[in-house]
Amino acid sequence: MTQIHLPTKKTTLGLACAVAALLAVFWSNQHHNASEVNIPTPENYECKPHTYTTEIVSVDPLLIYINDFLSSEEADLLITLGTPSLASSEIYISGQKVASKTRTSRSGGLPPSSPLVSCILTRALSFLGPAIRSPPSSSSPSRNPNSNLNPNPLALFGTPQIVQYGPGEHFSTHHDWYDRPQPLREGSMDHAGGGRWWFNRWGSFFVYLDEEAEGGETWFPHVEARSNEFTSLSHKVEDGDGDGRRQKKKWEENAEEGRGTNFLPRKGNALFWVNLHGNGTGDERVVHAGREVKAGRKTAMNLWPRVYYGGGGR
Repeated sequence: MTQIHLPTKKTTLGLACAVAALLAVFWSNQHHNASEVNIPTPENYECKPHTYTTEIVSVDPLLIYINDFLSSEEADLLITLGTPSLASSEIYISGQKVASKTRTSRSGGLPPSSPLVSCILTRALSFLGPAIRSPPSSSSPSRNPNSNLNPNPLALFGTPQIVQYGPGEHFSTHHDWYDRPQPLREGSMDHAGGGRWWFNRWGSFFVYLDEEAEGGETWFPHVEARSNEFTSLSHKVEDGDGDGRRQKKKWEENAEEGRGTNFLPRKGNALFWVNLHGNGTGDERVVHAGREVKAGRKTAMNLWPRVYYGGGGR
């Protein structure tokens, strides 16, 4: 007669524990893999529709404040992407890059080919609308820089720049345009050959990536901001104590010596202004300064849409 040995209570408990352990490992691996897939990085970032709003701070010269130009996630990812490239900042003097005590920050390039950076450049291009044209193409060299278009319109920004200031660092009063248009280098992102081309920085986007700094305001001495009942002078941010949202000022009027406007670093927000007059000369009214950071860190991104000149033969 065949004997059937039923599992003892001890054996049953052991099997149950083993099965539970296997299920726990399986669930943990699945959850870990799913988390890796779902965590955005600069390389796998999926571009989302913009949700920014704008306020015209000044009409002449034109300066526009952009609320929520970047999401908090985008700002954090840009810092992650750009931090390895940071090095001592330089300035241009007579077309040459040199170190200077007037600019004591660190800066570096952001790769335009990154899905994250490409997304933001596309957003900036959409913001500009028809105000500026694409880079020149080599298909038909012409003296009219707008007659031929480069197949990659994002090239008109050149290489975006990340900049970071620590305690005691600043950027004295300066302008973003070049005193003389700069030649396009062959092999650069926006150079397609077929003639000589020059460019200047037609406009500027300055985008705040964090707001950890005490100080570090962006001061425009010749721009007088005016507030009214339609002006959103406060920026909503998450309260560090976890009890909802609080308001923080975005700019201060009559900021220095009773004149100008100070813009405070507010994560995700941006400034846009036009650098050049219609005849191509620089507009001195948009000179500005990065005030000294007293404590913490200030990180931002520069985008400089270009205007092109030339196109004649070599």
